[in-house]
Amino acid sequence: MTTTIHLSGPADVLTVLPYQLGFHPHDCLVAVSLHGHRSARMGLVQRIDLPPPEHIGDAVAAMIAPLRQDSPTAVLLIGFEERESESRAMLDEMADACRAHGVEVADRMVVRGGRWFDLDCKQSCCPSEGLPLPAPSAVPAVAEFVGREICPLPDRSALADLLEPSRPLLSGAVLRLADEWLQLRLEATGAGAAGIGTPETVLHGCRTSELAVWSLVLCDRDDAEPILALPPEDLAMLAVSLTDVDLRDGLIAWLCPGTLPQDLIDPSLFVQMSRALPEPTWLGGDVGDMAHVIGGQRVERRLCELGASLPDAWAVSALTVLASFAWWRGDGALTRVALDRALRIDPHYRLAQLLERMVDLAIRPERASA
Repeated sequence: MTTTIHLSGPADVLTVLPYQLGFHPHDCLVAVSLHGHRSARMGLVQRIDLPPPEHIGDAVAAMIAPLRQDSPTAVLLIGFEERESESRAMLDEMADACRAHGVEVADRMVVRGGRWFDLDCKQSCCPSEGLPLPAPSAVPAVAEFVGREICPLPDRSALADLLEPSRPLLSGAVLRLADEWLQLRLEATGAGAAGIGTPETVLHGCRTSELAVWSLVLCDRDDAEPILALPPEDLAMLAVSLTDVDLRDGLIAWLCPGTLPQDLIDPSLFVQMSRALPEPTWLGGDVGDMAHVIGGQRVERRLCELGASLPDAWAVSALTVLASFAWWRGDGALTRVALDRALRIDPHYRLAQLLERMVDLAIRPERASA
C-alpha cells in the first residue's frame, strides 16, 4: 500500500509493516519502495506469498511492474519465513530483477522467529543469531497508529474473515427490507414518470434518504456509531442505493478522486453528495500527513464493516466500492480479499471484473485532489 511515513532505519520498517498491511505477514516476500534523501520515506508496499520454486519467476514478474511505476529511490526486500532460508531464492531473484531494471536494492532482510537478519550487512555488525524486532511502542510512526486504535490482525486469513457476513440473524430482515425499499424506489420513480412529480425530483428524494445513511458510513469521528450497530432498515437502504449505478459510480468518484472522470458523473448528483456526505478527511495535503492516513484507514474499516453486515444477495456492490477505495489507497491485500468475496458471489459483476483486471495488471488509479 502507498503511504509516506518517515523512518529512522530498517528495523523501523519491519515494525511498521504490519500496520501498513493491516495484518502480520507470514511466509511471504514484501517489497518496500523507499523515497527521498537517504531513502527515509516508505512508498509502495507489496506483498506476495512465497511461491514454489517453479513459480518464482512469475511471482517476481508480478511485483516488478508496479515497483517500477512507483519510481523509488531504492527498494527494501524482506522475506518472512518459518524455516531458515525458505525465502532466500525469492529474495535473490527479486534482487536480480530490481537491479536489471535499474532499481537500487537498499537492503535484503529476513524475519524469522521474532528476530530479523540482514543478508547484505557489509560491516559485520549483525550477529548471526539476528536481532530482536523492536517493540511497537519504540517506533514513533507505530505509536501514532496504536494511539488511533489501529492494530494489525494476526494474518491475512483474519483479514478475509473481516468481510464475511457477521450478522446472520439479521440477514433475513435485511433481505426483506431491501426488497421493500427497492420496490418503493421503483414505484416512486414510476410515479414520477406517471406525472406525480417529475422522475428527477422523486429520484432526488430517494437519493437524499440514502445519502443520509451513507453519511453515517463515511464518518471517521472517534465517536461514530459502529456500522454493525446500524438497524436492518439502514443496511437495506445502503444495499439498494448501490443498484443505482450512477450513485454507485458517484460514490467511487467522491471517495477516490482520479479513479473515474468526474465529468461522467451527473453534476447535480455530485452536488447532492457533496452536501450530504462528511468532509473527506483522507484528501488534501501531503500523502504522508498522518491525519490523512488515519482518516483513510478509518473509512476503509467502516466500509469493511458494511460489507460484513450485508448478506450475499446484496453485498457485491458494497464490496466492489470497498475494493475500489482500497486499491486507490494502495491496499492490495484488502482489495484482493474484497474482490474474492464479490466475485465468489457474482462472477459476472462487471465492475468487480474490471477492477480485478486492473489489479492483475498493476494499473493504479491516478490520485487527484478533491
